[in-house]
Amino acid sequence: MWYRRLFTAEVLMVILLLITVVSVFSTHAFATPSYDHWPDVTGPYLGQEPPGMTAEIFAAGIISTEQSEINSVFAPNGDEFYFTIWTRETGTKIMVTSQVDGRWGAPVAASFSNHISDVDPAISYDGKRIFFATRRPRPGESETRKDGFDMWFVERTESGWGKEFYLGAVVNSGESQVYPTVTRNGTLYFQAVRAEGYGKADIYRSGLIDGLYQTPENLGPVINSENYEGDVFIAHDERYLIVSVYGRKDGFGGADLYISFQSLDGSWSPLKNMGGAINSDKRDFCPMVTADGKYLFFSSKREGEGDIFWVDAKLIEALRDG
Repeated sequence: MWYRRLFTAEVLMVILLLITVVSVFSTHAFATPSYDHWPDVTGPYLGQEPPGMTAEIFAAGIISTEQSEINSVFAPNGDEFYFTIWTRETGTKIMVTSQVDGRWGAPVAASFSNHISDVDPAISYDGKRIFFATRRPRPGESETRKDGFDMWFVERTESGWGKEFYLGAVVNSGESQVYPTVTRNGTLYFQAVRAEGYGKADIYRSGLIDGLYQTPENLGPVINSENYEGDVFIAHDERYLIVSVYGRKDGFGGADLYISFQSLDGSWSPLKNMGGAINSDKRDFCPMVTADGKYLFFSSKREGEGDIFWVDAKLIEALRDG
């Protein structure tokens, strides 16, 4: 029967195509860049010459390369450096380079980064927990999220990072929630898209009470607006926050980094553009201050798809006094 033969042939072609697609996806999903020519790297901050009061690219040709590197953070003890890589073909993956016996090893995929959407690593003040954002299936589900992200975390064990845990439905109750950072007492600050927000994305916080995160609180119109506020960094003592904002009239072009200082009464000062020493006419985002308070790290697309930059954190106090 000719139609049966045709149908069979078409089915076989579809099956072969699906096998090919799955094979390619599986190959790309967890592909990592080659660091075969990793140099001998020693010293604090990967042996890099400290920056001044104007932002400089971090570890050019070593960490910041021709591909996209974003979302960077050092562990509090300075012996681990996490960052996210991204390509259109393979998605995102959280990488880590570790210092052992004074030498930094070539970056490898973080043990907990096993999904092609993992981004935004942030480390707790004591270094015992990493928060991150991902589209991986929620507990009890099998499908990757098509739209939006959730926040997850892992805890450090004697043998390394443990199992990944969903941070819960209370904080993950919006359309999307990304870029978590945490204070010394565990309060979580993050970017979210929620129905009650002021704009395209807002900054929220969630307090930690008896080990449970509470209903997220919008930081209000002093911080949030009809624009796009995202990628918030909160100081461990909540003295200030830094946020990437797109759409403000006082910006340099793309998204810029802005800072706000908290008063003794808990109120926040109006956002202040951090200036041309940091911002460019391209997208500047993903701020993170080192645990020792010495340097501000951030990501920028001023020289390509994304690189990591750093600057002396004394600039922060200068902006407070200015």
